[in-house]
Amino acid sequence: MSNSISELFDKFAASSGLEKSIEPKGSSSYSIQKKLVKVATNHFVRFGYRKANIAEIALAAGIGKGTIYLHFENKKELFLTCLIFEDRKLLPQLEIIESLPEEEKLRAFLEAIFNFTLTSPLNRALLSRSQDFTALIGEIDTKILKEKDKLFNEYVINKLISPLSSTLNAKEKKTITSAINLVTLAIGYLPDMAFDLPGHQIDTDNFAKTLAMIIEHGIKSI
Repeated sequence: MSNSISELFDKFAASSGLEKSIEPKGSSSYSIQKKLVKVATNHFVRFGYRKANIAEIALAAGIGKGTIYLHFENKKELFLTCLIFEDRKLLPQLEIIESLPEEEKLRAFLEAIFNFTLTSPLNRALLSRSQDFTALIGEIDTKILKEKDKLFNEYVINKLISPLSSTLNAKEKKTITSAINLVTLAIGYLPDMAFDLPGHQIDTDNFAKTLAMIIEHGIKSI
């Protein structure tokens, strides 16, 4: 069980078959890898995972195609590095949430996760293209995915749900966590126009807050 959210992120990143860690700042490879992540992220957002082309990413980055393979083994590794790099932008906010009183953590955590899912370009691009999502999942070792889910679920249950209710049993906590995972995936599929329907306009921040409040209230009411 991870003691902090930063440790959890480090375990995700260290999983064999996921991202390739960017070289330390100041190393000879740091600047080129950072540039590749930035350029590749924009390319993946525009074209999706399946249609993305390594040669075109190299051209946009102003380097040779072979240079990319000196830093990333394949398109999957490059994509996952970009994805986790984007996810890490949420980490400072989650670290602040960890310092909140226990009864406030879950709602704040859910607000952050939901809002991030709705506004992060690469996550949105992946979830809004179901064929891309399926293709990527099919290329990752299922053992890695199961371990990632296990770590995340343990964190949510032990650090966020358990402090709110002493009446929930282990099965109920696991079910709630699975529901949160599914809701997070589902809102990633929402098109931007869903927030601008006549008579139903709502911004993503208020949507995330309201959804988090409903879930928190439901857990406290059990």
